[in-house]
Amino acid sequence: MKRPRLSAAVTSRQWIKQFSPADQSAAIDLVDALLLMNEEDVSSEIRKQLRRLAQTRHGARKKIGLYAEREFAEKLIFKSKLTKDSDNRERRRAYGNTGPKAVNPIRGKTRVGSEGPAAFHISQGVEKFRSIFLNNPGPDRIRRNKVSMITIVTDFIGSGSRVISMIDKFLNVPSVQAWRSKKWIEFSVVAAASTISGIKNIEAHKSKPEVFVSHIAPSISTYHNIELAERWKDLIRRYGPRSGRGSSSLGYKDGGALIAFSYRFPNNAPLIFHESTPKWQPLFTGGISPDMAPAFGIKTENSRAVDALNLDVMNLPSDIIGSDARMIVILKAIRGRWRKGQEVALAEKSGLSVPEILDSYSDGKERGFLTEEGRLTDRAHQFMRSSLKLKRSARTLPINEKPYYPQALRVPTEV
Repeated sequence: MKRPRLSAAVTSRQWIKQFSPADQSAAIDLVDALLLMNEEDVSSEIRKQLRRLAQTRHGARKKIGLYAEREFAEKLIFKSKLTKDSDNRERRRAYGNTGPKAVNPIRGKTRVGSEGPAAFHISQGVEKFRSIFLNNPGPDRIRRNKVSMITIVTDFIGSGSRVISMIDKFLNVPSVQAWRSKKWIEFSVVAAASTISGIKNIEAHKSKPEVFVSHIAPSISTYHNIELAERWKDLIRRYGPRSGRGSSSLGYKDGGALIAFSYRFPNNAPLIFHESTPKWQPLFTGGISPDMAPAFGIKTENSRAVDALNLDVMNLPSDIIGSDARMIVILKAIRGRWRKGQEVALAEKSGLSVPEILDSYSDGKERGFLTEEGRLTDRAHQFMRSSLKLKRSARTLPINEKPYYPQALRVPTEV
């Protein structure tokens, strides 16, 4: 199903009104140039890339340690201590069964970026490929399981600087340096999306990481329509914040990345989208507004409620609203009376969430559709009859599939 343009959303139209009439056309083009990804898109693409990575691993040293990309204040990923080697010489040796916390905002910062979703995707990948992946292993688990690759997982690679910083902090650990010199360990990166420059920057690192990515996000600096890109740069210079989140108006390191996730804008995207000033309102911060959901491929509450009804056997009035559609789903599901726990089975069958079902059940009692015992009332039946028009199947007449056609006419006999 084709997604509607983001510029058509009510929130987007309000954002576009901040521009002068002469600039609004370019602003619309800028919004619609964004690569849009929802959480399921990101999850699906990361799963694909983890599967692709897993399929490349064979032999005794096939295991991979997965780590969520995040910002580190420390200079080293793993802690080390002095230990004596087989020659009785003291050397610094990394230790610990677990690696650094997957989600751990730096002191003074509250924003959680890609590490939150990445940590979840890692746990899914480990569940799927237990013989290949380890979740955030420490040095002792790396040695014990003969891990031969360290993989950083993220939803998006912008400039690539944070991934490179993480790799450097792995390499700052003496034990990792030793593994690297003996060719026991290599690096890779898995992402749902990336800019071209981000991939190039990572691949140019001295550790030569391999990058597994699904989508290439456009950026203003490399946009195919140079004239339009210049107009966008002019808009960004004249409107919105000049700086924010350690970035210029075009985004971190002037990235100008044209990508938006349903749960955040990356800091490489132009600030005009996600930062505010006393005179400027962003397109969105944090998660999107509900009216933007269709453009991101997310079903709204109303559409999910309507989809939950079997449209093959029912005609819905065009103006039916989500709350009524949900109510019909609940009422039709009741056989005799409502039973405790029925909401879970109904959620699986209908696609509605458990809270939506329970809210509709409570609403049904308030509207007199259900008794205290959870039985349908006459008012409930009347509501369903007035809301739905059941399709009547056309009456079919029996036919003879092999009709008889005479080959010759007989001469009539006289009576």
